Amino acid sequence: MPHYMRSLLCALAEARYLNRTLVLDLSLCLAASYTAAGMPEEGKRLAFYFDIDHLRSSVVDIIEERQFWEDWDRWGAQGQLGLRLIEDTRVAPTKFSKAKDTLIVRKFGDVEPGNYWYHVCEGEAERVLPPPRHAIRLAPSLMSIVDDIISSMQQDFDSVHVGGSVEDLIQRIEDGVDVRRQVYIAGEGINTVSMEVLKAKYNNLRYLDEFQRLWRKDSKWFLEMKRLNGGVPVKFDGYMRELVDREVFLKGKKKVEVLH
Repeated sequence: MPHYMRSLLCALAEARYLNRTLVLDLSLCLAASYTAAGMPEEGKRLAFYFDIDHLRSSVVDIIEERQFWEDWDRWGAQGQLGLRLIEDTRVAPTKFSKAKDTLIVRKFGDVEPGNYWYHVCEGEAERVLPPPRHAIRLAPSLMSIVDDIISSMQQDFDSVHVGGSVEDLIQRIEDGVDVRRQVYIAGEGINTVSMEVLKAKYNNLRYLDEFQRLWRKDSKWFLEMKRLNGGVPVKFDGYMRELVDREVFLKGKKKVEVLH
């Protein structure tokens, strides 16, 4: 989901620059690589992944898109509210920063990846639209899992993020990590078989799947998410795994990236 995060940050940056409220779809399409079925899933609530209240208070005010358009239909029918349509991502906000229209709408089209919002923040606009990364914070439900993982480890642990092969990981552990300390291993290259082989040699290693109790069906997270979702269970999907895994990695004292 990197393109989604880049687009969200760009939209926030543009709204901040224009000093306008951001009308935002508070759902996302989960990429196929993060789902158990291997198919994209529409309508995933953004609040399952990120702290919406923090988002609102950190940069600009945010209005949920569906509610806004319901209100707009009532207001706009009177013909009293102006609308400006921007149909090219190459049009920087500096070109219409003084616009008096009540609503500015960017139209992106249907062709990917050219229709991603992050393109707005490239080129000429880059200098005036720095991404407000401080606005992005994990949802409290996910941070609770992060905190539980960290609290079960040594207070002063190191972390390794894997972006390459298991062989690269083994080499990096042997060359650059003090295995006498507790080490958290994060990343896509992690699997139970390879980790158990490593743990037979280095018993201070920990990894995400060791903490499955924190999101199984009798966990505090599962029950709370089910309550928030109107009684419908929520799966701990691949994107949640990635976010939690990365956050724990970032909490390590010494952080090592293992790249391809």
